[in-house]
Amino acid sequence: MTEPAFDHSEYLEHVNTITAQWARALGASGADAAVVPAGIAQMYFQDDQAPTFHPNPHFARFYPDDNCEHSILLVRPGDRPKLYFHRPASYWYQPPTLPDWAEVAFDVETHADDEQLMKALAAAVSGCSRIALVGPAESCDLNLSPDAVNPKALVSRLQFARAKKTAFEVARLREATEVGVRGHIAARDTFRAGGSEFDIHMAYLGASRQQESKLPYPNVIALNEHAGVLHYQHYDRARPDPARSFLIDAGGRSGGYHSDITRTYSANPGDEFDDLLGALDAKQRDTVAQVEPGVSFVDLQMRMHREVADLLVSFDILRCSVESAYERSVTDLFFPHGLGHLLGLQTHDVGGHFANEDGELAEPPERFPKLRFTRAVEPGYVFTVEPGIYFIPSLLKDLAASDAARDVNWPKLETLMPCGGIRIEDNVLVTSDGVENLTRPVFEALD
Repeated sequence: MTEPAFDHSEYLEHVNTITAQWARALGASGADAAVVPAGIAQMYFQDDQAPTFHPNPHFARFYPDDNCEHSILLVRPGDRPKLYFHRPASYWYQPPTLPDWAEVAFDVETHADDEQLMKALAAAVSGCSRIALVGPAESCDLNLSPDAVNPKALVSRLQFARAKKTAFEVARLREATEVGVRGHIAARDTFRAGGSEFDIHMAYLGASRQQESKLPYPNVIALNEHAGVLHYQHYDRARPDPARSFLIDAGGRSGGYHSDITRTYSANPGDEFDDLLGALDAKQRDTVAQVEPGVSFVDLQMRMHREVADLLVSFDILRCSVESAYERSVTDLFFPHGLGHLLGLQTHDVGGHFANEDGELAEPPERFPKLRFTRAVEPGYVFTVEPGIYFIPSLLKDLAASDAARDVNWPKLETLMPCGGIRIEDNVLVTSDGVENLTRPVFEALD
């Protein structure tokens, strides 16, 4: 497996930045050292096979490569992080190779034997007065007290800090975006050429050069009414006849960092579904343009619901005022998820509900309990903006039973239901004076 190639100076600056973050967090929580295990793949029940290994994200932020099972980092304020790198002598599997960039950033000890690695680590921390273990406890047995394993005060500070990306992280997110867009273009072309969901999925994997087990999340490849299942998980081998619509939600990875991109297409350009799709796309662009430092993401969520209300009224799906559709929460049945979420080492990255680094929560509004991001945005944040309009039978059943049913143009809705729904999703970076859309320029360059 080819190791990722990184700019060494940019990577070292990244490690120095997050090492300083850890030093402050450790000091505030009263710990003088942190043990950060990469983790160990867990076998399926009564089986000798395991899911594809994904490292502890706290480890991965230091060490952006999945090929690190059983390895452990030791982080102590004032010292370079020390990597206890596990490289077993195995003929069953290809052992990992220590990348050259790792030796730039860490003091390194390499161990072939897991037991010897643990002994070396135990000796190194024997003089520490208070150790914190950050990660999966079962992969690192140091006989620590329960309150030393993932202590909330420490973990909250680390998760809060992850929202603001370093230059190295932004570079990985740009690469992940390009990986995803290459797949998206091939998927769209396969749909237009008559492919099934399975055909489209395979085209995506080939063009993005990703193996399925390493995707940032399972691809959503949805034709027709399947687009109304938000996390639709199957890939039909036969194409529906007629094909009306196609929704793809699929991303890429680079150095462990994720992109998360959604596009929707009509099989009949120029039809009413296509017009609605184009109108939502324009609203999405307008909402992205509103992003700047200090803006509340909750305000963006509420703004987008008013925009959805405007579309539902202007397309004669609802026959009431825009304000009435918003105030009575009718839009919630057409747009039932949040507008977006933080993005990084995890597709739904952590810390979106934190009001501050102490872990106090800014809870989502009662009306929008699914909203994953409630912070005011700051430069360096990367997140998604993903409005949708869906025609979901179970939610429309709720609408039919409500007082708003009389304001619905049900014949119009019946014509749109077989299309499932629309979602448009870009990844954006907050800059010092506004916002950069990471996704659309790549489509323009590659398409």
